Amino acid sequence: MEQTNNLSPKTIWGKIIIDFREKNNIMMHLVCGDITNVSVENGVYIIRSDQKNVIDMLNENDNNKELMLELNKYGIKEFKIIQDEKAKTDEENILILKKYFDNEVNVIKKGEWWWDTECQVDLVEQIFKI
Repeated sequence: MEQTNNLSPKTIWGKIIIDFREKNNIMMHLVCGDITNVSVENGVYIIRSDQKNVIDMLNENDNNKELMLELNKYGIKEFKIIQDEKAKTDEENILILKKYFDNEVNVIKKGEWWWDTECQVDLVEQIFKI
């Protein structure tokens, strides 16, 4: 694993998350806090997430500039945001549930949720009508 300014990529990311909190930029603090997969490859700081909404937020022009300013503090001049594929898509998970429950389940998708746990709880509530 390459290091920048004698700090590991994860240490830099942790400092950036704290910097956003200290600047009261709560939205960027929360968005960046959801990311745990960072690295440096060929001198480029790589930020990875499988959450499309997190990637979209970081790619918004103002947020991207904010992130670049924070990374510059740690000597990082170039970064890349990469969306990783989820292990299973929502559609695949729905098919698995329908198979498990012999197609006796009606899954209502309400759209994307910010927190995965809320989506899972919502899905369980709908299946079991809790």
